[in-house]
Amino acid sequence: MSITLKQIAALAGVHKSTVDKVIHNRPGVSEAKRQQIRRLLDEYGYESNPLAKALNYQKKKMKVAVVLPTVDAQPILKQGMELVRQDFNSFNVEVEYYEMPFSDAEGQARCLRKLSTTDVSGIVLLPIEAPVVIEAMKALQEAKIPVVVVNSDLEDAPHLCFVGQDMEQAGRIAARMFDLCMPQGGTLGIISSQNMRAVKQRECAFKAYLGENFSRISIAEAVDIKESSEDAYLQTIGLLERHPELDALFITCGRVPDICRAIRDKGMQGKLTVMCYEKYPEIATLVRDGEIACTISGDLAEQGRLAMRLLFQNLIYEHEPKRKIFYTKNEILLKENIINK
Repeated sequence: MSITLKQIAALAGVHKSTVDKVIHNRPGVSEAKRQQIRRLLDEYGYESNPLAKALNYQKKKMKVAVVLPTVDAQPILKQGMELVRQDFNSFNVEVEYYEMPFSDAEGQARCLRKLSTTDVSGIVLLPIEAPVVIEAMKALQEAKIPVVVVNSDLEDAPHLCFVGQDMEQAGRIAARMFDLCMPQGGTLGIISSQNMRAVKQRECAFKAYLGENFSRISIAEAVDIKESSEDAYLQTIGLLERHPELDALFITCGRVPDICRAIRDKGMQGKLTVMCYEKYPEIATLVRDGEIACTISGDLAEQGRLAMRLLFQNLIYEHEPKRKIFYTKNEILLKENIINK
């Protein structure tokens, strides 16, 4: 049988209200007594009653903010989050979504700084990679507002945990798939994007693994696009005009339909082995139609679901995540197995 708050209080020689103050980090306890009580809590593995906490949260309103740039992943991430929101309908939880252009790092930082001064309880964030965003996340930490980062992580940015694809593994998988699809070797181009660490992690892991293991495949050029339809299309046209010898195209970012449209317009459809990531409906169609050889899914819906669940569990039950990083499964999807996805 687990130890009770009353028993901890007896061991420490204090009233149980004093133990409650230590558990919830409230004032009114000397530092020496606070340390003693914390040692007892750790030693006996005390856990406060989660049902009592849940009932307490049902009585008060809780605000959760979801901050997402307008990228291709956004709608599916939100679908996963909404599933969890339904699970917690009995709690008085209000979820608000904040959106900004993918290129607007200052806009995202401004949004986070504003949230740090409000009564928001916690945040799910897909961060734009920029120093101003990291600084804004530090302001949230100072305000004791927990942040769960989803889909793309940031180095040196404080957060409760990260939920997303194992980007390095995803890059290595892509290198292996190109080797299987190009047994005679050849030349490929890479289309990546700016402002998102996850995309660059895929690209760097791909290049390193390709160079170490599959030397018969060479990289002609890697270009960065802005996450806009026009830029993706024009950058792809430019890459294909500069390198008509290309045998393959590796897409690490979004805007895949626009990139494939450029391939068609240049008369290269069926001449290039194309690979990308995720399984948006548009990508699934392109795979089924043979324009994309395969896509590697990181299960965006599960990323959204798990990120929101971890945040809710932390806010409602005070459960700390068991680890700092939660990877979703990488799945290779081909024409033969994407049909029912």
